[in-house]
Amino acid sequence: MLLASSIPANAATAQQAQPAAPAQATAVREPECIQPGNARLNPRFYWRNVFGARLGEGVIHESSSPNPFGGRIAPGSTFTFRWRPETTRNPVGAQYHIHRVNLASIMAVAHVESVTGPGSLSGTTLSAQETPPHKLGDTVVRFRIRPGTEGRTATLSSADHSLTTRWLFTNINNLWENTGSISFTVASRASLGCDSSSILG
Repeated sequence: MLLASSIPANAATAQQAQPAAPAQATAVREPECIQPGNARLNPRFYWRNVFGARLGEGVIHESSSPNPFGGRIAPGSTFTFRWRPETTRNPVGAQYHIHRVNLASIMAVAHVESVTGPGSLSGTTLSAQETPPHKLGDTVVRFRIRPGTEGRTATLSSADHSLTTRWLFTNINNLWENTGSISFTVASRASLGCDSSSILG
């Protein structure tokens, strides 16, 4: 014996017309996994005349959050790099300064997800023009560590920084007051103990 359906015809039609639930659009990302360091670089620069007297000076403010430099970070994890060149004393007659930092070593192990602020990224070089007395704001670069880079090291050094200063009708060179480098290592999640969301202290 056939039983009649208790669902009205119009309701059954409506149920058939409903679209299927959309598939998950994005893959589930791994939780952040980083053992922060406390290494910073902040290169200082200056100009001097032929007699050795200083004509002007400045500093490149750099910081990362969370800070992988001096620590370790797992693939899939992210960090932001803040960069702000500042001329604290401008040489008389200097019109503008073009600041650059080469991020090739970091970009070899990390994707750039975004760049915001006055600086621009061309290839692996981040640059910004400073026109005193106007000050630059922070340029913020967000990185995500690439999969398959475990065991590799990324380095940022004073040698990665360069500066062009326009003075009257020519360019003048600067000197760097402090030299050195900082680095971080990409480590596996297992070695960092990150089976769940973790920022290790």
